[in-house]
Amino acid sequence: MKPIPGIRTRLWLAAALPAMLTVLLLLLLFHGRQGSALEDALRDRAHASARQLGSAAEFLLFADNRDGLARLVESAMAVDPNMRGVAIYALDGRLQAAAGRLSTPLPAFDDQVQVRVGKALTVVAPIYPSALPADELYAPLGAGTAAAGERRQGLGHVVLEFSLDAMAGQQRDLLLWALITAAGGLLLAGLFSTWIASSVTRPIGHISRVVERMREGELEARADPAASGVLRALAAGINTMAARVAMTQEELRQQIAAATDELRRQKEAAEQAARIDPLTGVASRRAFTEVAEVEIQRALRYRSPLSLVIIDLDHFKAVNDTHGHVTGDAVLVSIAQTVAREAREVDLVARLGGEEFVVLLPNCAAEQAALAAERMRLAIEQSKLHVEGRQLSYSASFGVAQFDPSELSITRLLARADAALYQAKTEGRNRVAVAQA
Repeated sequence: MKPIPGIRTRLWLAAALPAMLTVLLLLLLFHGRQGSALEDALRDRAHASARQLGSAAEFLLFADNRDGLARLVESAMAVDPNMRGVAIYALDGRLQAAAGRLSTPLPAFDDQVQVRVGKALTVVAPIYPSALPADELYAPLGAGTAAAGERRQGLGHVVLEFSLDAMAGQQRDLLLWALITAAGGLLLAGLFSTWIASSVTRPIGHISRVVERMREGELEARADPAASGVLRALAAGINTMAARVAMTQEELRQQIAAATDELRRQKEAAEQAARIDPLTGVASRRAFTEVAEVEIQRALRYRSPLSLVIIDLDHFKAVNDTHGHVTGDAVLVSIAQTVAREAREVDLVARLGGEEFVVLLPNCAAEQAALAAERMRLAIEQSKLHVEGRQLSYSASFGVAQFDPSELSITRLLARADAALYQAKTEGRNRVAVAQA
């Protein structure tokens, strides 16, 4: 029969076992909390990346610009080393652009953001068009979002797949560090367990309370060395661990905040770029439509006049055929600059497409709008471009219409202005025609 262990061994066990259990519990809590925090951070970053990529792809997807979409997904792959694959799909499920490799099967597309974690982290997010709130009359372009609860028609979906290797490596490093710290604490407890056996209850109780506060999220909790008795070394180890955990949490928070701010800035820049015509520098058709709806609401609310001028370059096809598209683009830029120069600060100059421009004139009746259009017409007629050593002259025709409160839509106002433009073309071009009220 083996001898019964002596009192020294029992005291050693009584002192060592609580310390071992405490350190192991702390290790498990630390590892579980940090693993969850790392996964949540990766989820948040993936979600933010999907939203930013969806916002950047919105106009390209709407314009069916596959080359632009291809460059966009390649740029997304280059930015994030943890991204394994990225793809953009149209609303009907057709693949528009892809980079990298998607190793997991895609779920059914719907109008909700889907985040799945398996062998990799996959995010599937819908792409919606942006909208500008009607109440924010002077909000900068790109600042609007759809109203809460409003159902919008999507444009497609963006799919991102992130590798979990980096997160797994971080978890392994955290676990290794925690194991080393725990081993040191256990060794210290074993060496001094006999000496501290008689006074172990009070120090263990104090340290346990600190660990409990840390478990509940109070990362600033620290053990008091004076109340830790012979377990001062263990208390110091726990305080060091708590300080490093708190520092890690703060660093993660700062990194996530910085990444979120950067994604927000990129999103705002992308939305602003989608509202500027890239050739002429004036507003795009999309921006014009948004601002026009706001101005119509203002005109209805304050019963103020609102007019519209449509401008179309005369014989633009002949300019392209004779001098080439580079010269044609230069003519369009010149017309846009001339019209913007003659317009008021409150007027909106936009390019509808091709050689057609539009000017929205708030607080302006048809008579004043016709005078402004005549000034623009003369300025364009007097403009010259030097092409192959010769001066190139050009002209434009103008259609003017005033908003009728009974129409309640920009579509009818555009139609009447376009009819006046057709009249100006029919009567010989290079003139201003005003639509009948």
